[in-house]
Amino acid sequence: MRQAERDNDQLGLILHYCRRLDANRSHFQDDFATFQGSAPFQDSCALCLIQIGEAVHRLSDEFKGAHAQIDWHAIYGMRCHLVHGYDSFDAEIAWDAMENYIPPLRSFCEEHFLSED
Repeated sequence: MRQAERDNDQLGLILHYCRRLDANRSHFQDDFATFQGSAPFQDSCALCLIQIGEAVHRLSDEFKGAHAQIDWHAIYGMRCHLVHGYDSFDAEIAWDAMENYIPPLRSFCEEHFLSED
């Protein structure tokens, strides 16, 4: 498989988890106070953020360098914080990521992902 195909596959995964994140937010009420007080809401969103970060990490450096308008490092950093932070989950940081990093990432993926449909 060529690198461009691998990058496209990762964009598809990112888009999939961005959509799941939106569905989770819709299901639990898209509200920070609800998020802050609900472990199931936090857990469902954290899983999506982790998967998004994993897929971002698997994108080629060439692809990320060619699309520097997305803060790839910050998105992967969120994944690392969630995976390795153990008991230090910070709802404000996660909410900030969902509010400020995920929407432009989703738009980017919708624009650049080449669907096989």
